[in-house]
Amino acid sequence: MAGYFSVQMRKSNGNLHLRPKGDLDGSSAWVLIRMIYESYDGKGRVFIDTQDLREMHPFGCGILKCELRKGIVPTERLYFKGKNGFEMAPNGSRVIVPAKVPSCRCNGNCQNCLCRLKIGREN
Repeated sequence: MAGYFSVQMRKSNGNLHLRPKGDLDGSSAWVLIRMIYESYDGKGRVFIDTQDLREMHPFGCGILKCELRKGIVPTERLYFKGKNGFEMAPNGSRVIVPAKVPSCRCNGNCQNCLCRLKIGREN
């Protein structure tokens, strides 16, 4: 039985943002490709956020990358955002996206303050 698969899509500043959920296998890769083909205007960038994918089957990834490189999306305009907080371009280069760190609002003397972790104190 095929796993549940859905894609959230939005457009922003000429860019197409896709967030697939479920398992990326061969059939779901074709769903994603068809959605890109129908929605991409050829001008902006395409961001595929893979954070909600439970499993990425190699043949699903292979279909997706192969078909997208056949001219649907220019390789310099396609980005994958992964679970580790980086975006990966099709050529394999990675752009580090720093995690958001909550700002410290105390002087470091309180027992339950997270600031003590930032300055290296244990208590």
